[in-house]
Amino acid sequence: MIFSPVTAEPASACGSPHEIHDGWAMSAPDKQGLNAALLCAMDEGIRGGKLANVDDIIVIRRGVLVYESYYDYPHQLNYDATTRHNGYSMTKSVVSLLVGIAMDRGLIKDLDAPIASYLPDDASLRGSDNDRITLRHLLTMSAGLGFERAPGVSFQYNNAETELIGTILKKVTGKGVDVLARENIFAPLGIEDVAWYKHPVNGLPTSSSGLSLRPRDWAKIGQLVLNRGAWNGRQIVSASWIDQSTAAHIETDKAAFSYGYQWWVGHSPDKDGAIQWAAALGFNSQKTIIIPALDMVVVFNAGRESKNMVAPELDLLDRYILPATSRN
Repeated sequence: MIFSPVTAEPASACGSPHEIHDGWAMSAPDKQGLNAALLCAMDEGIRGGKLANVDDIIVIRRGVLVYESYYDYPHQLNYDATTRHNGYSMTKSVVSLLVGIAMDRGLIKDLDAPIASYLPDDASLRGSDNDRITLRHLLTMSAGLGFERAPGVSFQYNNAETELIGTILKKVTGKGVDVLARENIFAPLGIEDVAWYKHPVNGLPTSSSGLSLRPRDWAKIGQLVLNRGAWNGRQIVSASWIDQSTAAHIETDKAAFSYGYQWWVGHSPDKDGAIQWAAALGFNSQKTIIIPALDMVVVFNAGRESKNMVAPELDLLDRYILPATSRN
């Protein structure tokens, strides 16, 4: 798929993308098999306060930006196409891509090697069960750090485990996750407006949270995954890593979700059963959802916390966006 700047085609006023020369091709929703009337009903419901309070919604279909809407609320920062939005824990999924790139280059050879072999100077990883923790355990949030559980037994969401992944990446590459992402992901995707929070004590970029991108750039991350790691004919991360990292590896404490390698795996109802998807999720309702069966990426950003990072944005997906999408 080749991205090229294209002037937006005439469409209804709701959700019509604007050209900001960031590489996205654009069209009206119906040109890519979406029912614009249903999308506009969603837009009207949000603006009227009857549906979820979200800051923005981006819909990509067949590699084309078809719907983009930003919502204003009193007494809080409002967004537009040129404003970065904090992704919070969506950062974790970008770090997962960096692990795949490191594996592709042979810098990480075995997900099942003890992480103590990468960090021999970390005394906390010696003794007890900690010396059995592997990178695979960290990726699946099953290392048991701080929870007195043996590695690999069960899922427990833990930011410290993702921070260890970032530490390992720095050990094997000599670079922080911010530099690695800029050089290996953001530059080839044309993502230029980036902010990454750094720890106030050690000055290092955090791996579990802290990455801010424009909503349309979060959509580029989703499209890269939908493309199975390819962008404009270049393989950024191997297709095998994308397949492996977005597959369900462990059940979680959220009934509707499984977990991959720093990606959530879920599904939405469909007239024929269910539509499977993978997603980067973050605090305050951040979501980048990849739906391979529909050749679609959907981004939600919000400034208010949603219940368990799940509702109510998935209600918008299930009630409006997916029903608006043709299966052809």
